[in-house]
Amino acid sequence: MSATEKIIESCDDCGACVRTCTFLRHYCDTPKELAKRFKRNPLENIDILYSCSLCGLCQRVCPLDLYPGDMCLETREKLFQTRQREPLPNDFVYNHIIPRLKSLRNHQIISTSPFFTLSKISKENKSAPKSAFFPGCSLPAYSPRLVLKSYQYLQQKIPEIGIILNCCGKPSRDLGDKGRFQKIFEGTLQEFSRLGIEEVVVACINCHKMYRENSGVKLRTIYEIMAEMGLPESISGKEQEITIHDSCPARYRPEIRNAVRHLASQMNFKISEMKFKNEATQCCGAGGCSPLGNTALSDRHTKARIAQAKSQVVTYCGHCRERFSSYGSSLHILDLIFGAAYNKHIDEYHDSWQNWLNRWYLKKRFQLMKI
Repeated sequence: MSATEKIIESCDDCGACVRTCTFLRHYCDTPKELAKRFKRNPLENIDILYSCSLCGLCQRVCPLDLYPGDMCLETREKLFQTRQREPLPNDFVYNHIIPRLKSLRNHQIISTSPFFTLSKISKENKSAPKSAFFPGCSLPAYSPRLVLKSYQYLQQKIPEIGIILNCCGKPSRDLGDKGRFQKIFEGTLQEFSRLGIEEVVVACINCHKMYRENSGVKLRTIYEIMAEMGLPESISGKEQEITIHDSCPARYRPEIRNAVRHLASQMNFKISEMKFKNEATQCCGAGGCSPLGNTALSDRHTKARIAQAKSQVVTYCGHCRERFSSYGSSLHILDLIFGAAYNKHIDEYHDSWQNWLNRWYLKKRFQLMKI
């Protein structure tokens, strides 16, 4: 039974998800109402389909464990599935049905091109289990320095760890473009296999979720490694107060959430919490490509989320950090670990070209580095 049909058949209109979710509250009185509209004609509801952040909070609060977000993703995927006798032209959906999605399609094409991808491992000790650091897309685009510092730390803790710069394909998956997602995702798995990688260390929580749910790859986050093996140096936050935002993909990963809080405490920061945290955390407003559906609604959600912060916002997701920085100062936990100024992002200038230049620069630095 599809997710859409399951909601039509099983939802009892209790309203728990609607009361909790900005998206549902804006578009319907009950997810059953949306399910019927999606089933009737998905093309009538493009804006609604792409306004959901796919964060999973609706399922977390549903007494029946129903997931309206899965209904939205399922319906997005249907848009990319052709039932014609003759195959549709490549990128037909992007070019003729939903042109607004082109920006993310282009991001995926460029992000996985040879200009920005790199695989480099040590060949000195062939008998040792091979590990690789996979920082994802958002962190390299934000700060090549943090990626380099993170890798240097990992080299000290995990001798001969390699580096792989690439994208896991999550943006394509969230768009509903399963074909492009599988091509990107399976390409990275094949690269892991070719290099003999037995463990992947990630900095991106979205990458962690994609590999955890779609592969058997052994995973650890750099935050868990730091919590276990120690911080790179003695750092004192001087009891300054920070507010930690939990990323949606960490909703059911207490080991990651706890590791981040442990690191902040070890650095002597005073932690304050948002009203919605841990398993009940709310999306930053940019998850699931939701700004492509309803930009105003997504912006309103981001502002409401950051308003819950009692102090400096600190995240452990590069995408969340970037989203919050449009409305105020936001830092990545690695900023604190590797000595960034506490308030350095009060006036941050957003430039997509700079993000690409950062990634290109990072690749060049790793090309010259001895592994």
